[in-house]
Amino acid sequence: MKVLFWMFIGFDQHATSEHLLSAVIEQLCEAGHSVHIIQKNTGGNLPSIPERLAKYEVTTDVIPYQAADKGNFIARYLTELKYIDACKKFITSDYDAVFIQSNNVAGFAVRTIRRKLPKAILTFNVQDIFPYNLTFSGGLKKSSLVFKILAAEQRYGYKHSDHVITISEDMKDTLIADGVKEDKVEVVYNWSYQDELYENVGLSSVAHMFSTDYFNVVYAGNIGVMQNVDILIEAANLMKAEKDVWFHIIGNGVYKDKLEARAKEYGITNISFWPMQPPELAPMIYSAADINVIPLVKDVYRTALPSKTATCLACQRPIIFAIGKQSKFGQKVMKEAGCPVVEADSAEELVEAILKVKRGEKSNKAGEFFLKYCGITENSRNYAEIITR
Repeated sequence: MKVLFWMFIGFDQHATSEHLLSAVIEQLCEAGHSVHIIQKNTGGNLPSIPERLAKYEVTTDVIPYQAADKGNFIARYLTELKYIDACKKFITSDYDAVFIQSNNVAGFAVRTIRRKLPKAILTFNVQDIFPYNLTFSGGLKKSSLVFKILAAEQRYGYKHSDHVITISEDMKDTLIADGVKEDKVEVVYNWSYQDELYENVGLSSVAHMFSTDYFNVVYAGNIGVMQNVDILIEAANLMKAEKDVWFHIIGNGVYKDKLEARAKEYGITNISFWPMQPPELAPMIYSAADINVIPLVKDVYRTALPSKTATCLACQRPIIFAIGKQSKFGQKVMKEAGCPVVEADSAEELVEAILKVKRGEKSNKAGEFFLKYCGITENSRNYAEIITR
């Protein structure tokens, strides 16, 4: 088959989803399909065809793209619409299947494909469910006209896709409740950078960040409203007397300055804020941690699952999910991987879970969960099979 792979990032810069997308493209090529990519040129200096794909006959059109300010939602939305408009002339009628990367303008993207390629097999990937994610973070009221318009556009995208791939059972439930046919939605977990567990990882590159004199509690990733890194600040405030515990907040985002200011206001001395680190250091950071914390704003588990989850599991260090005990994924990872799950808005529960792990009450089954559910080869092959089904 001839597959059109429509991305809403560019390979010219590192992004959290680049390893997911490149693995799927590789599996499509290995299965004998030809792939053409439409992607953004975001001003980076990395090759538009990643090295792992260079051996295949993958082609690409690269569209100039100027990102809007992350804090300006309207500008960002309009910029995405301009990107779709710029892509239209590169979407020809000779593709058998189309894959559209997760984005917030799904209705417009899907409508473009249906007009140009009415008979193509169309797969839409849902990494987070817009605009419901905004309602849980308080950024948009569900009763507002804006929400209703944005949600209707996304529903059009789901309705007119042949397949919808999402990344957790909770998100599948949300899509079905929003009107998507159950037999159209597939759950495929995100994966890490390799099939194997991370074992005997060299930590020299991050040794300056983590002292072995302390019990290191780590959050690494984006620092925005959705991630609820606030809960770590509140937990650190409750644990100021635990002088052998050190909190690490690693990453960048619109909310980082506020968190640093709050930590200073609380007088927390056992905490460090670090800038975002290169993706290749992720296994080292997670392996150096005594505990990795994966938090989300209350109820956001219904619309998203952090992409770092698989890599954290593969590093086989204790993980605490501060996402809510009602989460189906949370219940599954608690039962099968032994990872504690606490309420998203309870710093007290997070502190209790941290202290239990510190006392040695922890499971070593995270690696088993990773091997069973998060393999890059099997899961990316599942994507390729669905896209061409």
